[in-house]
Amino acid sequence: MIRAASVRPDVHATLLRRRPRKAVAKARGILEYPLHDYGPANSLSHVTPSGVLESIAIEQARYINGNLPTSVIGGFFIACIVAATFWKVAPHRDILIWLATGLTVGSYRMAMWRFFTRETQNWPMAHACIRHAMIGTALSGCLWGLTVLFLMPPGNILFQVILVFAISMMGVSAMFSFGVHYPTFLSFFIPSIVGAVVGLLLLGSTLHLEIAAGIIVFILVALRFAAAFHKMFVRSLELRYQNLGLVKELTAEKETAELANLAKSRFLAAASHDLRQPMHALNLYLGTLAGLELPHSARAMLGNVRQCADTMDELFRGLLDISRLDAGAVQPAFGVFAISGLLERIRMEFEPQARAKNLTLRVAQCSSCVRSDPALVERILRNFTANALRYSEAGRILIGCRRRTGFLRVGVYDTGAGIAADHQKSVFEEFFQVGNPNRDRTRGIGLGLAIVDRLSRLLEAPVTLRSEVGKGSMFAIDLPLSTDAARFVTPVSRRVSHNAIAGTMVVVVDDEEPILDAMRGLLEQWGCVVAAARSGTEARKQLETCLRVPDALICDFRLAAGENGIDVINDLRAEFNEDIPALILTGDTGPERIQQIESSDLKVLHKPIDAETLRDALAAILAQPQAGE
Repeated sequence: MIRAASVRPDVHATLLRRRPRKAVAKARGILEYPLHDYGPANSLSHVTPSGVLESIAIEQARYINGNLPTSVIGGFFIACIVAATFWKVAPHRDILIWLATGLTVGSYRMAMWRFFTRETQNWPMAHACIRHAMIGTALSGCLWGLTVLFLMPPGNILFQVILVFAISMMGVSAMFSFGVHYPTFLSFFIPSIVGAVVGLLLLGSTLHLEIAAGIIVFILVALRFAAAFHKMFVRSLELRYQNLGLVKELTAEKETAELANLAKSRFLAAASHDLRQPMHALNLYLGTLAGLELPHSARAMLGNVRQCADTMDELFRGLLDISRLDAGAVQPAFGVFAISGLLERIRMEFEPQARAKNLTLRVAQCSSCVRSDPALVERILRNFTANALRYSEAGRILIGCRRRTGFLRVGVYDTGAGIAADHQKSVFEEFFQVGNPNRDRTRGIGLGLAIVDRLSRLLEAPVTLRSEVGKGSMFAIDLPLSTDAARFVTPVSRRVSHNAIAGTMVVVVDDEEPILDAMRGLLEQWGCVVAAARSGTEARKQLETCLRVPDALICDFRLAAGENGIDVINDLRAEFNEDIPALILTGDTGPERIQQIESSDLKVLHKPIDAETLRDALAAILAQPQAGE
């Protein structure tokens, strides 16, 4: 917007002595044409209508003041040419007086130009600038109009026409110099051109009357074009300030949305962490119960409880995946692999589920090789297949590939309910589900396709959706083809014996008492010797008299008093001067926290964790030394 600056005290005092209503009336007079009313649809939050008037007046003043030197110097140059032309046919004294008066008026106008150029223009200065410009142009117009009284030689039609032509051309030039402000243009045009018409009419001959009629037509056309030019200039500025207002509104709304999103993320991270803690303890207690001898009725109830816990786990895993992708903690490992092995694993995983719903699952054979991250591609295709199973009640599901120029399209086709066209973009948003208003948990939680969208962008592999209500859907991903003959081989995972856990000493650090108690009970059930502490300091005190080096460390990441699990693990390793195998447990989903944890090079498990997952991870880190031999 226009910068406000200081105004000379005398000018400022003179301008502000006017009453407010009078000042507004002056502003509207300067603009000549009232601006459109700003309704709710296109309101400008940053400026009022009177503010727009003032801003446009400032721009008009700048434009007029910028053209003033050219107008003054050019006008005086033309006046000199006219004086030289008429020197032999008009009285020399009259010509010299006319030139001297024109020079005086020009000096006044240039003095005003220098003053308003030095001063930074604001609304009062713009008003004063336009007022002085109108005075200067009116004086100049009168001088040109008066030439008909002493420069138009009687009986010499050639010089008469030359003078009228010169005055007309000065009127045209005024349109370009001052047309942005209609009153300023009129202040020159009317006295100059009217004088020429009056002079022609006074001569009285038929020829002079005809020329006067032509000049009158010229006046009407010039006034029309000048008015149109002025209106276009004002409207363009009006739109400019309107656009500036809209940009500011959009910027403010964007900032508000970003703040709201940040607040949502913080709330989600805090709520997720706090919810994961009791959920994690619940899973550990359920794992401990599963290892006990229970009556048949109690075991059936335990199964129902674990099913509820699994549903909660699915939600937390989805939120964690979204957070890890948004945090940039997932980095693709690109390589060349055969798509056939990946499709076979998906068939083996989902075929029993398809049979249970009386669906036919068919996987078409494909011998092509692609270049991408096989684990992330498998995750995408698993989500596609899981969705197809959820939303198909009858018919079949087909997983197939089609070769295109430079890429392979791997698609999952189903004969399910289909997706309406107006919902096809929304299905990739978090928690959006079509046809599940009652939030049936058997149909997922609505994060699968949101994860797919992020993974596809990470892999730079476009996702295609085609669907028709009542006929089914096709979800596909385009993967770059590779001509490399190499084939991807799934690494053979080494089976770790759970018997290796028994007899080991495990240090557990967690500031949540229920989790600490559940962890101690579960590990002792597995035959471990457990040292459980609520902080790193407490763990070191417990181990001061211990002659045995712990076999494994399990630490929560976020601890009380500003401690974190990474520092505790590093301190305990330094205490025993041993690279003790360690696990980090965390319920944090904040992007920055995830990046910090992922960069620690420690094995990380995200809460809530069930007993089997914990047992597998503990057995794996205990087996690492043997695996490295």
